[in-house]
Amino acid sequence: MLTEAPWERTRIANGSVMDVVSDLKASGEGDILVNSSASLIKSLLSADMIDRPYLLICLEIAGGGARLFEDGLPGTTWRVAHQETGERGKIALVYDRVR
Repeated sequence: MLTEAPWERTRIANGSVMDVVSDLKASGEGDILVNSSASLIKSLLSADMIDRPYLLICLEIAGGGARLFEDGLPGTTWRVAHQETGERGKIALVYDRVR
């Protein structure tokens, strides 16, 4: 179990993800970033707690896998804030939540 955060401006969060994110948002001290945790992102999407997803799409035909956007998520509206296409077809998209 991770007990120490060696990175600057990082803390170890123990407890409900919704409680931790709510506390962080209430502090108003900046952006909250979640990298490469589909289960955490799914929980936050389901609770309508994501304002700006950054998606990197790399086409790879490899079969099945976990879906990031599951059926049953609340209906939401987004607008593209930024997009880039890389040399080999990667697409980077940034969306802003429309509230």
